[in-house]
Amino acid sequence: MTQPPSYSGPLAPPPGGGWNQPGPQPGGAPQPGGWNQSAAAPAKKPSKAPKVLIILGAVIIGLSLVIGIVTAVIGFGQVASGAEKYQILESGSGTYTAEADETVQLYAEEGTPAPQCTIDGPAVGEGTIQTSGFGNEGREWDSFDSFTAEEAGDYTIDCGGTPVMIGPPVSIGGIFAGLGGIFLAIGGGVLGFLLLVVGVIILLVRRGRD
Repeated sequence: MTQPPSYSGPLAPPPGGGWNQPGPQPGGAPQPGGWNQSAAAPAKKPSKAPKVLIILGAVIIGLSLVIGIVTAVIGFGQVASGAEKYQILESGSGTYTAEADETVQLYAEEGTPAPQCTIDGPAVGEGTIQTSGFGNEGREWDSFDSFTAEEAGDYTIDCGGTPVMIGPPVSIGGIFAGLGGIFLAIGGGVLGFLLLVVGVIILLVRRGRD
């Protein structure tokens, strides 16, 4: 009876048959040559655009209101400060105290022919080509003549009995500054509000999708 061949040496299979296969590594470590699983992709961060729009809109509203109101107050304040110097000479003659290099205008009541006036004082210079209209004490006045007080002092005016008003020209710069401040406050407020609303809408839509 033929006996099966026997094997010996380092390559001989162990008792029980089969070749030794590398077993799993302690701790569940992957075996050499195994497949590596790819790591999960990081979540995409949401855009900060809505928050930026909200912050930007709020800042624009605040700055435009503050700057606009301050500018308007300063501008109209210049007009009001000049108005305090107006004097009405019902008899058509009187004295006006002027500062050095101050421009003084003479106003006739609206609808009244411009009178002929004489002006005397320390140094009477040429006036301005600016024409002004002003309301004072419920009466409307239009400028018809002006002069420059080249030196400070008292100046006498005689307009032949026709009532006149004397004072500085209306501050055109003050009027523009006041109106510009109002437009800045309104326009900046509207722009900032729109940016804020757009930012809020985008933020709400995004949260609704989550």
